[in-house]
Amino acid sequence: MPAVSAPHHPSPTRSKRVRNIRSIRRGDHVEVRSGEQVYYRGEVRETAPGLGTIWIRGDEEGIRTAISVEDFTIWKLPA
Repeated sequence: MPAVSAPHHPSPTRSKRVRNIRSIRRGDHVEVRSGEQVYYRGEVRETAPGLGTIWIRGDEEGIRTAISVEDFTIWKLPA
């Protein structure tokens, strides 16, 4: 599991699960979850749909992280 400074809870706002990462664009804000626990929250920096990977810059720490859609679910946050 990834290193997490503190576990997050899903956003109370109306987030929508992303089933196809081709619908995600640079600048979108997302939550990255496993089950009901949020491991990352941040802004999408790059996508690689063929690899099933997105890169985000975390809201809290500002660190760029690669996320595999095979390991996590992606939830798009409202703008």
